[in-house]
Formats: sequence, C-alpha cells, structure tokens
Amino acid sequence: MSQITINKVGFEITYSELYDILNYITYEFPELIFDIESSNQSSLITPNNNSFIITFQQEGESSLDIGTLYYIEPKIWGLIGDVNSQLRPYGLYVSDSDFGQADVYYELVISKIGHKPKPRGVKEDVSANASTAGMGGVSNAGVSSTSVSASTPGSGDVTNTLKTKGQKMGSPSQVSDLRFLKGVKIKRVKDI
Repeated sequence: MSQITINKVGFEITYSELYDILNYITYEFPELIFDIESSNQSSLITPNNNSFIITFQQEGESSLDIGTLYYIEPKIWGLIGDVNSQLRPYGLYVSDSDFGQADVYYELVISKIGHKPKPRGVKEDVSANASTAGMGGVSNAGVSSTSVSASTPGSGDVTNTLKTKGQKMGSPSQVSDLRFLKGVKIKRVKDI
C-alpha cells in the first residue's frame, strides 16, 4: 500500500485507508464517485503543497448525464464531520468543502493539521469603489467574521464606537467624540 503523494509531498495516509474513510459518504450516496487530485485543481483554495482535494460527482457516461448535487446538502455536513474525525489520526483534516462549478460536483479540501489554505478569490488589498472613494479606512458597522479592510478610529467600526475606556484625549482632528477633546472647554447652550 502506497502513501498518498501529490506534487512530491507525502501525506501520512494510504489510498486504501482514504477509500475506507470516504466510504462514509459513498455508502450514503452510492451513485457518487470520487477522485483524488492536487490542490491545483481546486475551485476553493489557492494551490499549495499541504492540501489535496477530493471531488464527488454522479456517475454518468457523459457530462450531460451528470446532474446537480443539491440533494446531498442536508446530509453531507454530518458525513464530513465523520470523515474529519477519521482523518485526524493521520494528521489531516477537512479544511473546506463546497459545491463546484454548476453544482455538478462537491469538493472536499483535505489539509495537513496546522495548515490553513488560502481561499481563492480573496484579495489582501481592497481598492475603494465610487461609494467609498476618499473616505479612508471605512468598515461596515455590521458584525462579520471576514473583515477585509482594517478600520480607523471613528470609521463606524463597532469596536471603535463602543469603546470609551482608555480612549486617548486629543484635538478635534484626532477624536470623533466631543467627550475626548483635550484642552477645549465646552459651553452648553440652555434651551430658550
């Protein structure tokens, strides 16, 4: 039994062991076949040497016979959890998964533990569009786990608008809240 080697990088699992683990999915969906490919073929991550992919699709004689895989979605998450727990002893985990082009295949990204592959299509530098041109580091005030751009104090970021302890005093151009103006006496106007 040979160890899986992709792009001259060895993974601590054999093809036979991987087939046994993937039977959790093919037992539930016997019409699916799978291929093991390098991360260069992935639609989810950028190519790297610490990951490989497994693509599932329906067995068919031509590409016209292959249908979409929407029907697997309700059950696939639990099956991926089972596959993930079985991969851990081999130093591997399911780092990403999603439907591929036109939903005719489903892709699992298998990576070495400790390696987080970079998703495809994520750009480090976000250029301003017409609505934010000239506004600097503006961020959305909504809660998000994937913040793309860094915010600046006073930009509307939740962490900046709710933070009052430890706020530095400064001049009007340095602060966004009048409570933190340094050396400026504020006169209050009484209602007439």
